[in-house]
Formats: sequence, C-alpha cells, structure tokens
Amino acid sequence: MKTKALFVIISLVIASCGSIRPNNASNYQQDLITPEETKSFVLTESSIFDEPMLGIALKYDNKQYPTDIINVYIYPIDSISWDDTDETISIEMGDIIDEIDMAIEQGHYKSRSDETIENFSFNTGQKVFTGKKSSFTLINKYDIEYFSNSYVFIDKDKYIKFRTSFDSQATIEWNGDAAVKEILPEIVVPGESEYMKDLRTEHQEAITQDLIKLLFQGSNGTKSNTE
Repeated sequence: MKTKALFVIISLVIASCGSIRPNNASNYQQDLITPEETKSFVLTESSIFDEPMLGIALKYDNKQYPTDIINVYIYPIDSISWDDTDETISIEMGDIIDEIDMAIEQGHYKSRSDETIENFSFNTGQKVFTGKKSSFTLINKYDIEYFSNSYVFIDKDKYIKFRTSFDSQATIEWNGDAAVKEILPEIVVPGESEYMKDLRTEHQEAITQDLIKLLFQGSNGTKSNTE
C-alpha cells in the first residue's frame, strides 16, 4: 500500500503541472474502441476525467430493463509492474470494495451484505478473458435492495472495471455476467501513454532512492555496531 500511495502522490505532482488533462495522456476519444450498441445494451454516456489516473467512465443501458445500472471504467494500472495479474486484480478488487464501503460511510448507500469474490473467465472465439467478480447486495438510502457486482480485468496497462446493479423490485435475482460478456470483447484500449511511462519511471526512481537510503542506513548501523 505504501508504494501505491507513493505512485498516487507522484501522479498528483505531475498532474499539477497543468490545469487541464495532459496532452501526452491516453486519448480515449481517439484511441479507445467501445461498442456503441450490442444485442442487449446501448452506450448512453461517456465521461473522460481530467485526472489521467481516473481514465474514462461509460454508462450502458439495458434495452429491455431500463432500471439496470451498468457502468464501465477504464483507467491505468497504478503500478510499475503487473506481471502477476491475479495478484494485481485481487488488490484492485479490494480497493473497489473499500470504495463502496466509503460510499456507505458518506451516506450514498445505507449498507451492503458481505461480498463473495471469485474468479471470472469466459472466451469469445479464440480469446480468453480472465478477471475477478465480486457479488453482494446493496441497500440504497431509500431502502431499495440492489443485486450488485464488480468485475475487474486487465488489458495492456489498463484496468477494465464493470459495476452493475439491479433493482430487486424490478427483476429477479440477477447479475452483470451477460453485460460483461457482450461488452468486454468489443473493447479495445489504448496502449501505454507517454504520461504513464513518465509516471512509472518517476515511481521506479523513487523506489530505487528509498532502497539506496535503507541500504546506506543499514550499512552505517552495521559499522557503528562493530566499532
């Protein structure tokens, strides 16, 4: 968690150099491919955040069930390495659950049930999509229960996160699997931006400097003990 906090601090320092979105950040409007419409879902909203670490938010509507809530978020991985994708996704899923609990503390929701987290994978043609899924019920401030899910996947240097919720008064117990399986295969994310390359380089250098300081302090301590 310390290295993640350091990464966020460096990101804020770099972002503070300009008041608008950096030109060398990912150009989601130009380079991101997302489906405007699938068999059951249609894209109705798209918002690109000025802060590059937040990426882009998409909203899809279910053609048959307009009360369904289907949100997709695409944003950079806040790390210099994600070779262990399972661990990286697990950590991000934990952060997502923490965000939901924070929303409850702030009064946006009343409560939630305990979450169930499981691996989630499927294939389309020859491509396999592997991520994680969390499931829980969510009570909003009007005491309406929602069947809710979060999904996290990795593509290139980006997370693709789905948040789906279904009004229990309007549907049987349901989940977002169908939405993920229709929408995700048609998403093509941009590659690593120059902004993220610089940010990860800064982060690596900061970690290296911390390591050198620790080694230097350790060697000084050893020397003083032997004198």
